[in-house]
Amino acid sequence: MRHHTEEWLEYSEMVARIASEYKKRYQMVEHEDLVQEQNLWFVSHPRKFKEWLSFPEKERDRLIAKSLRNQVLKYCEKEKARQQGYDTTDLYYYDISVVETFLPTIILESYEMPAKIKDLNFQFSGGEISDGMNWLALRADIAGAFNKISETKQNILRLRFMDESADWATLATEWDTSADGARMKVQRALASLVQHLGGWRPYHDEDTQEEAGVATNEDPDYDAPEE
Repeated sequence: MRHHTEEWLEYSEMVARIASEYKKRYQMVEHEDLVQEQNLWFVSHPRKFKEWLSFPEKERDRLIAKSLRNQVLKYCEKEKARQQGYDTTDLYYYDISVVETFLPTIILESYEMPAKIKDLNFQFSGGEISDGMNWLALRADIAGAFNKISETKQNILRLRFMDESADWATLATEWDTSADGARMKVQRALASLVQHLGGWRPYHDEDTQEEAGVATNEDPDYDAPEE
């Protein structure tokens, strides 16, 4: 499928902004290389890009920015690993289900092992997550990240996770918003916390399948926030 460069030239400002954003976080890479990586995404995803052009502008820009950030993040992580002499498979990314499992005990300042840990079926680099030193190390990391996010976001997470029986309607009333609005508040606060834990795991992003007309990439459950 041919790709017309002029169709994505209007995103040059977004490309430059994302390149500058990641250049600050990964000083070992060149700004020009980050721009080139994003251009590569446009070239290698013509069907997906064409499909998204038909979406409303806000949704289209959100999807494109998310994919460009993912493309740049993969490049930055690989380049950092290459220069520092380790393999990207050594990296640990915090799964949102792990964060949510630990938050109630962190908020209540409890050091009891969360009961839901064994239900996660999640492997830590040092073995089972439920092993003593592993879950305590995870708790310390998540607690540290929780203390770094803004007080407003901390309070949002406190209301959501201090009482796990609280439903979205109750939270919506507390925050004078809709149930969907309450979910978005919590999602943004969780996203901010994950950023302080090192960010999201890059995902595999293929072009849309021409036959099926659907995307084949594995999108994470939570969108990384725009910074």
